[in-house]
Amino acid sequence: MLHTDVNIRMLYSCRGGLLETVGVHIDEDKAVEIATRFLELHYSICDIKQAALKDGIWTVKASIAYCGYQSRMVVIDARNGRVIDWHK
Repeated sequence: MLHTDVNIRMLYSCRGGLLETVGVHIDEDKAVEIATRFLELHYSICDIKQAALKDGIWTVKASIAYCGYQSRMVVIDARNGRVIDWHK
C-alpha cells in the first residue's frame, strides 16, 4: 500500500532508442511543498517560479522577499525528499 502523501511514479525517457526507467518517489507537488517549507525557515516566499526534475533531482526555483525581490533555488533528492543544496 502506498503512503498517502507520497506518489510513486515511474519516469520514462528514451536514450539511444532504449527505454530507461527511473524510480521517483517525490512528485512535483511534494517537491514544491518541501522547498516552500525549507525556504520559509529563512525568507518570506512570494512565488514558486519553476520545478524541474532531471536525473532523479528536483530543482525548485522560488521568488522571495528579501531586500526587494530575489530568487532562490532548492535542490531536492527525488527518491527521499531530502534537501541536497540551496542557493541563489
